[in-house]
Amino acid sequence: MFNWRNWTWKHLFVVLLILHILPLWIFAYFPSQDGPSHVYNALVLKEYSKHENYKIRDAWQLNITIFPNWLSHIFLAALLYIFPPVMSEKVFLTFAIGMIPIAFFYFIDAVHEDKKERFTFAWLGFPFAYNYLLYMGFYNFTLSISFFFFSFGFWWKHKDNMQVKHICVLYVLLLLTFLSHIASYGLVVLGISVAAGCIWGCQALAETWQARRGNMSEMLKRFIISLMPFFRFLLYMVPIYFVLMDYYLKSLKLHPTGNHRGMEYIWNYFFDIGCLVYFTFWHASANSFLLIVLGIAILVSLGYRIYRKEWIKQTDVFLLIAIMFTYMFIRAPWSYGPGGWINDRIYIYILLMLAPWLIIDMHKFVRYGITTCLIIFALIHFGRTAYEHGSISPEMAELASGAKLIEPHSTFSIRTADGHKSEALGRVEPVAPFIHTQAFYGVYADDVVHMANYEANYYYFPVNRNNKDSVVIGYIPADYVVAWYYPETEPFADLKPNYDIIHQTEHLKLFKRKTQEPMLELWDRTEENNLIIRFDMQADNAEVEENYYIVGPKTMYVSGKYGWDTEWNPREQTNTTNWRISPRAAYLGPPEDSTPLTRDAVYGKEDAAFRLDLPNGKYRVTNTFQSAEEATHEVNMLANGEQIIKKLIVPPHNEKVEKVATVEVENGYLALVIYTPKERIPTDKKHNHWIWNGCVVEQITTEEE
Repeated sequence: MFNWRNWTWKHLFVVLLILHILPLWIFAYFPSQDGPSHVYNALVLKEYSKHENYKIRDAWQLNITIFPNWLSHIFLAALLYIFPPVMSEKVFLTFAIGMIPIAFFYFIDAVHEDKKERFTFAWLGFPFAYNYLLYMGFYNFTLSISFFFFSFGFWWKHKDNMQVKHICVLYVLLLLTFLSHIASYGLVVLGISVAAGCIWGCQALAETWQARRGNMSEMLKRFIISLMPFFRFLLYMVPIYFVLMDYYLKSLKLHPTGNHRGMEYIWNYFFDIGCLVYFTFWHASANSFLLIVLGIAILVSLGYRIYRKEWIKQTDVFLLIAIMFTYMFIRAPWSYGPGGWINDRIYIYILLMLAPWLIIDMHKFVRYGITTCLIIFALIHFGRTAYEHGSISPEMAELASGAKLIEPHSTFSIRTADGHKSEALGRVEPVAPFIHTQAFYGVYADDVVHMANYEANYYYFPVNRNNKDSVVIGYIPADYVVAWYYPETEPFADLKPNYDIIHQTEHLKLFKRKTQEPMLELWDRTEENNLIIRFDMQADNAEVEENYYIVGPKTMYVSGKYGWDTEWNPREQTNTTNWRISPRAAYLGPPEDSTPLTRDAVYGKEDAAFRLDLPNGKYRVTNTFQSAEEATHEVNMLANGEQIIKKLIVPPHNEKVEKVATVEVENGYLALVIYTPKERIPTDKKHNHWIWNGCVVEQITTEEE
């Protein structure tokens, strides 16, 4: 029979932990502002290496460097190999949210490991597991909170006996903190350094004072010898400081001034405990209860310290750190350049760093009372959060309801009248959970470009735009438009002539760009009455092979016809007003011993996709390659995702090569993706670009046959 008396704090901890994770799995979507964008970009990371994903390779480029903001993308990309996108986000958040109270318990345990009452204030980790920055979708920073406390706790636990193995573990924990977020990394390095300086500095002063004999030089020598533990600390912290200073100096050079929000904002945020306010300001009122409980705990702690005459303790460094963080919260700018929410990130650590300073070995009734109040607050905070979470999740499900209608190799943009508007909660503030939910429209089909992908604009994300002037709303029409709270007003009126509504709910309309049927009048007929079409890849003004259509570097795809379906390359853009810049160029060889078809060609280093709209059926595709250059070229080609040419070497000196393949078309178009290995190093004998002279597509059987 179950007996409540057998319960320990461990049982209660597990129950609260499970309770805090349940909303992630009960409701369909996690209502964060930026979270869906992280899922989309993690999918881009996972799929980018595949040449058949020519749309995302054309639109994005990877920013593969070591910088903060990496870890959540790596984590999500790895999970996407196992789980569907939304499920991957849930697994990630289970870890990220669940680790915060665990890490805070570990931190408190490391500080007070010799006292049985050490977990009195450790319950503070639960309300901070669900915070404003989490619901903003700052997943990297959420991860960094737990690594902050694991790092600080591990250092505190082993600071007096820091062996090589401990230093290695500390480096790993701090590296994970750095890869999660620079703010947490800087704060934990600062906190550890202040703690080390205060502890060993005070110890050195005390030892020198107690053994004060001789002249001043001898006392100074004794003081320096007493500081040896601190010097050892500085020695193994040198790499940590170097990483921090390197990032700080680079950031200062890029963004020398910051943006402050003013003292009224700071004080309101401070006393509202703004890091625990996200969907509505209901939490601001409830947070007063937490301030009162902590205020009582501070007064009780001061009373016990005075009564016991405990004037200086090692844990006093945490009060100093909390005061320093408070000063930084007040003085720091809200943003430096594109990086913002600096005050918010600092504030989340102030109350948590105060906890280990508070007296824990107080009278058991006082201790039980404070512990009970903290657990009650955690439950109240969680209950309201779960209610708001559950209210918004169905609306996010409505917004994402058309996501599986997006077809592969397409683009989509978004239109929304108000990202804060909620049917259930009214106006949701300060988080806007409906701004980036549309990113889920890019995760269910292969090779989909999210044209409003905000992360790609910033250097501190791993996916960047290939050309900032091209993949933006207003320049290139998207294949789909996701309109949320669609108003019948002028900004939306341009959609109706060019798009059809393919899905709609009460607040959502999904538009698809109108397309043309294959224009068969462009095709010739063979003796067997089968369709055939021929293309001469060349410059627009060169001589063309008879019965062939010219395909130049800028022959862009037109619905129902043919053309290049890739177009963006920032390295060749010279005129920002001309946004249709091709990564391809034309090559013209000598006229001797060659025909108009093989004399000239189109070439390029980047992947290029040529699309032809045609009826479904089986086709014979004949590609021609010839070069008058002194070097060879390697050519690879995919046809609707299937490899039809692999590592074909085009010889020099006008030696013609033809490759024939049979392709089954089931989706109304043929997409030929030509590429060459980027890692290939050009030499006099081997060039690092592909070359393509001509292509003939001949119908073998129709879909009916």
